[in-house]
Amino acid sequence: MKKHVYLLLISILTVVFSTQTHGQEILNQEWVVVAIGQKKITTDAEKTPWIKLSQGRVSGFSACNRLMGSYTLEGETLIFNGLGGTKMFCQDVAELEDKFLQTISKTHSWKYKYGKLCFFDKDKKLIMKFKIKE
Repeated sequence: MKKHVYLLLISILTVVFSTQTHGQEILNQEWVVVAIGQKKITTDAEKTPWIKLSQGRVSGFSACNRLMGSYTLEGETLIFNGLGGTKMFCQDVAELEDKFLQTISKTHSWKYKYGKLCFFDKDKKLIMKFKIKE
């Protein structure tokens, strides 16, 4: 009987611990976009969009402008809220910036695997892929 109680306690603690730490591996890192949908990003490093998630706030760069806003992270659910940014116009990356901002606002969930952070929409379709900024 004691053995069963002990095993049950270990199982409960494992579940509680894993839910509390799930998502921590993606926080406080600068993530550079490597693909939007199936299209690889091939711009200069200084024009490549990136994000950083920390304490419910997102910051980053959207190819021309600074990015800011908030996010909700619960398990594998990731929702961005109130995204905004500076308002400079950069003709050479305007299309990339528009695509990045449209796509990130559709994010509904995430997975981290093989060193890549992947964002998915509500239909679980891969919409964006990131790597840690070097």
